[in-house]
Amino acid sequence: MRSLPVASTTLPAHPASSRAARAFVAEHLRRWSLDPAAIDDATLLVSELVTNAIIHGRSPIDLLVRKVKRSVRVEVGNDGRRAPQPHYPDLDVAAGRGLGLVQAVASRWGVDEVETGNSVWFEIAL
Repeated sequence: MRSLPVASTTLPAHPASSRAARAFVAEHLRRWSLDPAAIDDATLLVSELVTNAIIHGRSPIDLLVRKVKRSVRVEVGNDGRRAPQPHYPDLDVAAGRGLGLVQAVASRWGVDEVETGNSVWFEIAL
């Protein structure tokens, strides 16, 4: 039985890590010959989750991307102790829409408690 593709990295809790996460995810999904639309969605959403991890956590960010059956799953983990919740701010507020965007674009998403904090994940159907 052939194993499904997987890739992981750890990024610093620094603003440049959002761009690094997008590049990492895009590179691996292209390598796995995934649909360009799925790559676009995954890179958009990983940027949102990594930005949230930078703002709300203080630890390095664990990034995992893997193909699972008919979807791609991206997980972003950090030392955050509170489970993030989607917010729906007023239109004149510049921030706070990241998880709402994840909820709207991903086929599934959630938060898992892990030993070091939490892991926010999403799946994009292929």
